[in-house]
Amino acid sequence: MPALTLVFDLLVIVMLGATIFYAVRLNKHLSIFRSNRSEMERLIRELSTQITRAQEGISELDDMSTTKGEDLRRMVSKAQGMCDELSLMTEAGDSLAGRLEKLAEKNREIADNIGQKVVSSVYPGQKSPSSTNSSASSSAQAVKSKYEEMLPKGDKQRVVPSLEPSFAIRDPDYDESMDEEDLDDADPFLSKAERDLAAALKNRGSGRK
Repeated sequence: MPALTLVFDLLVIVMLGATIFYAVRLNKHLSIFRSNRSEMERLIRELSTQITRAQEGISELDDMSTTKGEDLRRMVSKAQGMCDELSLMTEAGDSLAGRLEKLAEKNREIADNIGQKVVSSVYPGQKSPSSTNSSASSSAQAVKSKYEEMLPKGDKQRVVPSLEPSFAIRDPDYDESMDEEDLDDADPFLSKAERDLAAALKNRGSGRK
């Protein structure tokens, strides 16, 4: 019996020693934790601050994305409207170009017909320069020479209007020396409208002086 009691006492002493050892270690760790508590609290406060800032940044980003999204939608709508307007303008321009091309063709045909009539009235049987592209220059020179031969000597400088370029150098003194009767006598092949136009141009030139 006394031996068994001694064994139990030794066992209790060992367990108490182990308990004391672990208690000392726990106390040491608690002391370390208490010494670092302020640092831990500071880290927690900084983490909380960063979380708050992150939430504010997310809110601002959400608001900014909403605003920019609306601006982008307005710009896209405006660009779409401008694109539609440009499409309409392009279609209108194409239509206008087509009409102008048709008008140019009609005017060319009218001009060719007028030239043919004028050439036919001056030199019957002669074709217009537009219908004879290969011999346009020679035909025009021949008609001009024939017409000049039929004019009086003082009127050799005047030629068929349809056979000469639109730009020509004229002598004002020579134009002023001619009156309407001279025009009627000198150009028997000119129509009344052409003689009236020449007289109006002469009166306009004299009025400027």
